[in-house]
Amino acid sequence: MNAFVTYKVTTKTTLPRFDSQNFSVYRRYSDFEWLQEQLSDEFPGLIIPPLPEKHVIRRFAEPFLSQRQRLLEKFLNRIASHTSLREHMYVKSFLEEVNLDGMKEAVAKQGKTTAGSFWQIVSDATNSFSSKVVGGYTYDRPKTEEDIKFDQAKHYINSLDPQIHALNKHTHGLVEQGRSMAQALFDFGLAFTLLGQAEADALGDAMAQLGQCADKLSRITAVEADKEAQFFDEPIKEYVKLVKQVKLALDARQTKATAYENLMGALASKQDQKARLPSGDSRGPSLDDEIRQTKSQLEEAKRQFELVTERVLDEMDRFKREKLVDFKRIVLDYVQLQIEYNQKVEESWRTLLPALKALNIQQASPEPSVSESTPVVQGTKTVNELDAAFNTDGNSDEEANVPTNGEEEAFV
Repeated sequence: MNAFVTYKVTTKTTLPRFDSQNFSVYRRYSDFEWLQEQLSDEFPGLIIPPLPEKHVIRRFAEPFLSQRQRLLEKFLNRIASHTSLREHMYVKSFLEEVNLDGMKEAVAKQGKTTAGSFWQIVSDATNSFSSKVVGGYTYDRPKTEEDIKFDQAKHYINSLDPQIHALNKHTHGLVEQGRSMAQALFDFGLAFTLLGQAEADALGDAMAQLGQCADKLSRITAVEADKEAQFFDEPIKEYVKLVKQVKLALDARQTKATAYENLMGALASKQDQKARLPSGDSRGPSLDDEIRQTKSQLEEAKRQFELVTERVLDEMDRFKREKLVDFKRIVLDYVQLQIEYNQKVEESWRTLLPALKALNIQQASPEPSVSESTPVVQGTKTVNELDAAFNTDGNSDEEANVPTNGEEEAFV
């Protein structure tokens, strides 16, 4: 019950901040989760790559482990290609530190980062405020050009999300259909093989060869379905998770905006309270301290909001560029797979043609010859019935009804 899987992570780099250019460490899945969590806390507004989902039942099955290994590698490669993420100390520790548990314990003891502590203060200061309404004040921040771009980005992602889900549904169905076809070809081939064994002539040999061909196609189709799952279904499924991460980045910007606006409302409320105090009121100095503290928090909140806004807009541009590259590769891989698969299918069927064409009909058992006592249907009368219609001298009472010229062909 306490068993777990470790993954060997090998890094090759030319970045001077690493101690060497080639090194390896062993990591558990929980270590990858830790890294993702640290990056999410440290870089609000950045699109943190997704991780493969957990699976309690099949977690030690070879196909599941192979798929997870590929997706974990893609997770790290996305981080390595991101100029901001790859420079963080947590990434360096994850890739280099042999004993990562020591680093994790140190981070846990240290608690929240400075930025995290600040936002905890902001949260405590504004948890009694509702949206942008503070102390009777409603603050409406003027809409900026960045706000318009953000709204466009949010609309784009909200439109993309259901389309990606639908694509994932149909690609998965296509892969499952391929697996069903592989099983159907196996059953089809088995049926013809058994039929061929029941026949002791050339026809039986041909049927057996057809069964063997179908069995071969079954294996080819099964391999094709596995390749489609890896190079077509798996990347689309990963994009479903990636779009979810994009939404989290957009939500981070909205969270910063709300905190910023709440602090502006709080400052306006405190300034109004100060203005209403009578001259020389003992509460004045205390309110002055609160106003200075709120102004300080407001300046930091504004800085954080502008930073996250810049991050989000840059990330959206980056996401669109990378999506174009990724989908181009996905589609090209799928088309190439189809070309190679259909070539193998055509080749398999063609190898069967000579055996079928060489099948000699004369090898089958001859049909019984037609005797006088065997009626042969000619139109609506038998030969015996036609003979009986003639008299002994060759003339017939129905001679006028006997067809002539072209009509004789009907009785030949």
